[in-house]
Amino acid sequence: MIDKKDFMHGAALVAIADSDMFTALNRASVKYGHYVINHDRHLFIKYNDGSGPGDYFFTYSGEDKQRIISLGADRVFTILVCGNEVVTGISREELAQLITMTDALASTVRVSAQQGMQLRISGPVGELPLIPRRSFPSRILT
Repeated sequence: MIDKKDFMHGAALVAIADSDMFTALNRASVKYGHYVINHDRHLFIKYNDGSGPGDYFFTYSGEDKQRIISLGADRVFTILVCGNEVVTGISREELAQLITMTDALASTVRVSAQQGMQLRISGPVGELPLIPRRSFPSRILT
């Protein structure tokens, strides 16, 4: 039986693989959902399998945050799969604008994916500028 998380991660990975800027995909660690693409970009895929349009919530545990900040690589991204509505990606630096990365407590990021509108991404610390729906995967590959 195919697990739901495999379908959700597949949505992000297929979009990346279909891009002309894609060259390689490798599993980066034993952590499920941690990949390296194009030999230089770490991805951590998270998903919310709700149906849209609407708000999608993504929780980052203290361990998730530690994994993300501990990487020495410059290009570290979190990919957020919002049900069957949209996939987007944010950089480690953008994530740090939303949540306190050094806090061991869990933190939640909200993606507001209202129909026909740009994505609004926020957390307890701040909010990002609006992100176009069609910016993935070019947003993480350029």
